[in-house]
Amino acid sequence: MSEELKQHVLKNGLSLGAILVAITTITYIGGPELLTNYAVSISSFVLMIAFPIYHTRRFRSLNDGFISFRDAFTSCTGILIAAGFINTFASILLYNIIDPDFGLEVIDAIINKTVSQLESIGAEESIIEATIKNLEEGSSFDALNMFKGFIFSIVFYTVFGLLVAAFTKNENQQLSE
Repeated sequence: MSEELKQHVLKNGLSLGAILVAITTITYIGGPELLTNYAVSISSFVLMIAFPIYHTRRFRSLNDGFISFRDAFTSCTGILIAAGFINTFASILLYNIIDPDFGLEVIDAIINKTVSQLESIGAEESIIEATIKNLEEGSSFDALNMFKGFIFSIVFYTVFGLLVAAFTKNENQQLSE
Protein backbone atom coordinates (compact mmCIF):
# COMPACT_ATOMS: atom_id res chain seq x y z
CA MET A 1 0.00 0.00 0.00
CA SER A 2 1.39 3.36 -0.98
CA GLU A 3 2.00 6.06 1.60
CA GLU A 4 -0.49 8.26 -0.25
CA LEU A 5 -3.23 5.62 0.08
CA LYS A 6 -2.43 5.06 3.78
CA GLN A 7 -2.76 8.78 4.45
CA HIS A 8 -6.01 8.91 2.44
CA VAL A 9 -7.54 6.01 4.40
CA LEU A 10 -6.36 7.35 7.75
CA LYS A 11 -7.52 10.92 7.15
CA ASN A 12 -10.94 9.96 5.80
CA GLY A 13 -11.45 7.10 8.26
CA LEU A 14 -10.78 9.49 11.13
CA SER A 15 -13.10 12.08 9.59
CA LEU A 16 -15.97 9.62 9.17
CA GLY A 17 -15.29 8.23 12.64
CA ALA A 18 -15.50 11.74 14.11
CA ILE A 19 -18.79 12.35 12.30
CA LEU A 20 -20.21 9.07 13.61
CA VAL A 21 -19.06 9.86 17.15
CA ALA A 22 -20.74 13.28 16.82
CA ILE A 23 -23.98 11.58 15.72
CA THR A 24 -23.69 9.14 18.65
CA THR A 25 -23.14 12.06 21.03
CA ILE A 26 -26.07 14.04 19.62
CA THR A 27 -28.39 11.03 19.90
CA TYR A 28 -27.19 10.48 23.45
CA ILE A 29 -27.99 14.08 24.34
CA GLY A 30 -31.34 13.78 22.53
CA GLY A 31 -32.24 10.68 24.51
CA PRO A 32 -33.35 7.15 23.66
CA GLU A 33 -36.25 8.32 21.50
CA LEU A 34 -33.85 10.16 19.16
CA LEU A 35 -31.57 7.14 19.05
CA THR A 36 -34.46 4.92 17.92
CA ASN A 37 -35.65 7.46 15.32
CA TYR A 38 -35.69 5.98 11.82
CA ALA A 39 -34.51 9.22 10.23
CA VAL A 40 -31.34 9.19 12.32
CA SER A 41 -30.69 5.51 11.55
CA ILE A 42 -31.29 5.92 7.82
CA SER A 43 -29.18 9.09 7.67
CA SER A 44 -26.29 7.34 9.41
CA PHE A 45 -26.59 4.38 7.04
CA VAL A 46 -26.63 6.64 3.96
CA LEU A 47 -23.57 8.46 5.32
CA MET A 48 -21.77 5.14 5.81
CA ILE A 49 -22.46 4.30 2.16
CA ALA A 50 -21.89 7.69 0.51
CA PHE A 51 -18.79 8.84 2.40
CA PRO A 52 -16.39 6.02 1.37
CA ILE A 53 -17.73 5.99 -2.19
CA TYR A 54 -17.16 9.72 -2.54
CA HIS A 55 -13.66 9.60 -1.08
CA THR A 56 -12.65 6.53 -3.09
CA ARG A 57 -13.77 8.29 -6.28
CA ARG A 58 -11.97 11.41 -5.12
CA PHE A 59 -8.76 9.40 -4.61
CA ARG A 60 -9.18 8.07 -8.14
CA SER A 61 -9.57 11.58 -9.55
CA LEU A 62 -6.44 12.74 -7.70
CA ASN A 63 -4.55 9.96 -9.49
CA ASP A 64 -5.39 11.14 -13.00
CA GLY A 65 -8.65 9.18 -13.05
CA PHE A 66 -7.00 5.84 -12.43
CA ILE A 67 -7.32 3.48 -9.47
CA SER A 68 -6.66 -0.23 -9.27
CA PHE A 69 -9.25 -2.63 -7.92
CA ARG A 70 -6.96 -3.27 -4.94
CA ASP A 71 -6.53 0.42 -4.13
CA ALA A 72 -10.26 1.11 -4.51
CA PHE A 73 -11.05 -1.82 -2.22
CA THR A 74 -8.43 -0.71 0.30
CA SER A 75 -9.71 2.87 0.25
CA CYS A 76 -13.38 2.03 0.77
CA THR A 77 -12.92 -0.81 3.24
CA GLY A 78 -10.14 0.92 5.15
CA ILE A 79 -12.20 4.08 5.65
CA LEU A 80 -15.16 2.05 6.93
CA ILE A 81 -13.08 -0.14 9.27
CA ALA A 82 -11.26 2.86 10.75
CA ALA A 83 -14.50 4.81 11.24
CA GLY A 84 -16.32 1.77 12.62
CA PHE A 85 -13.54 1.11 15.12
CA ILE A 86 -13.56 4.71 16.34
CA ASN A 87 -17.35 4.75 16.71
CA THR A 88 -17.39 1.35 18.42
CA PHE A 89 -14.71 2.49 20.88
CA ALA A 90 -16.65 5.68 21.64
CA SER A 91 -19.90 3.72 22.04
CA ILE A 92 -18.25 1.24 24.41
CA LEU A 93 -17.05 4.19 26.50
CA LEU A 94 -20.48 5.80 26.48
CA TYR A 95 -22.60 2.72 27.24
CA ASN A 96 -20.22 1.00 29.67
CA ILE A 97 -18.25 3.69 31.46
CA ILE A 98 -19.85 7.12 31.05
CA ASP A 99 -23.54 6.15 31.39
CA PRO A 100 -24.22 2.40 31.75
CA ASP A 101 -27.92 3.06 32.51
CA PHE A 102 -28.44 4.70 29.12
CA GLY A 103 -28.27 1.31 27.39
CA LEU A 104 -31.21 0.12 29.49
CA GLU A 105 -33.16 3.25 28.56
CA VAL A 106 -32.45 2.57 24.88
CA ILE A 107 -33.62 -1.04 25.18
CA ASP A 108 -36.84 0.17 26.85
CA ALA A 109 -37.38 2.70 24.04
CA ILE A 110 -36.82 0.00 21.41
CA ILE A 111 -39.28 -2.31 23.15
CA ASN A 112 -41.91 0.45 23.46
CA LYS A 113 -41.54 1.42 19.81
CA THR A 114 -41.70 -2.20 18.65
CA VAL A 115 -44.77 -2.97 20.78
CA SER A 116 -46.50 0.14 19.45
CA GLN A 117 -45.78 -0.90 15.87
CA LEU A 118 -46.90 -4.49 16.44
CA GLU A 119 -50.13 -3.30 18.09
CA SER A 120 -50.82 -0.92 15.21
CA ILE A 121 -50.79 -3.82 12.74
CA GLY A 122 -52.92 -5.99 15.00
CA ALA A 123 -50.30 -8.54 16.04
CA GLU A 124 -51.39 -11.22 18.48
CA GLU A 125 -50.45 -10.84 22.14
CA SER A 126 -48.30 -14.00 22.04
CA ILE A 127 -46.23 -12.54 19.19
CA ILE A 128 -45.78 -9.28 21.06
CA GLU A 129 -44.69 -11.09 24.24
CA ALA A 130 -42.23 -13.27 22.32
CA THR A 131 -40.80 -10.20 20.60
CA ILE A 132 -40.36 -8.40 23.92
CA LYS A 133 -38.61 -11.45 25.38
CA ASN A 134 -36.26 -11.67 22.38
CA LEU A 135 -35.44 -7.97 22.58
CA GLU A 136 -34.72 -8.16 26.31
CA GLU A 137 -32.49 -11.20 25.91
CA GLY A 138 -30.73 -10.16 22.72
CA SER A 139 -30.24 -6.45 23.27
CA SER A 140 -27.10 -5.63 25.12
CA PHE A 141 -24.72 -2.73 25.13
CA ASP A 142 -21.91 -4.52 26.94
CA ALA A 143 -18.42 -4.08 25.52
CA LEU A 144 -18.05 -7.67 24.29
CA ASN A 145 -21.30 -7.60 22.32
CA MET A 146 -20.44 -4.23 20.82
CA PHE A 147 -17.01 -5.51 19.78
CA LYS A 148 -18.60 -8.64 18.28
CA GLY A 149 -20.94 -6.34 16.36
CA PHE A 150 -17.94 -4.45 15.01
CA ILE A 151 -16.28 -7.71 13.92
CA PHE A 152 -19.49 -8.69 12.11
CA SER A 153 -19.59 -5.23 10.52
CA ILE A 154 -16.16 -5.85 9.02
CA VAL A 155 -17.77 -8.58 6.89
CA PHE A 156 -20.31 -6.02 5.59
CA TYR A 157 -17.52 -3.45 5.04
CA THR A 158 -15.51 -6.00 3.06
CA VAL A 159 -18.41 -6.99 0.80
CA PHE A 160 -19.33 -3.34 0.31
CA GLY A 161 -15.67 -2.51 -0.43
CA LEU A 162 -15.57 -5.24 -3.08
CA LEU A 163 -18.68 -3.82 -4.77
CA VAL A 164 -17.39 -0.26 -4.68
CA ALA A 165 -14.00 -1.36 -6.02
CA ALA A 166 -15.63 -3.25 -8.87
CA PHE A 167 -17.56 -0.17 -9.96
CA THR A 168 -14.85 2.41 -9.19
CA LYS A 169 -11.70 0.81 -10.57
CA ASN A 170 -10.20 2.31 -13.65
CA GLU A 171 -6.90 0.64 -14.39
CA ASN A 172 -4.18 2.56 -16.18
CA GLN A 173 -3.49 0.13 -18.98
CA GLN A 174 -0.75 1.69 -21.03
CA LEU A 175 0.40 -0.46 -23.86
CA SER A 176 4.09 -1.21 -23.81
CA GLU A 177 5.74 -1.44 -27.16
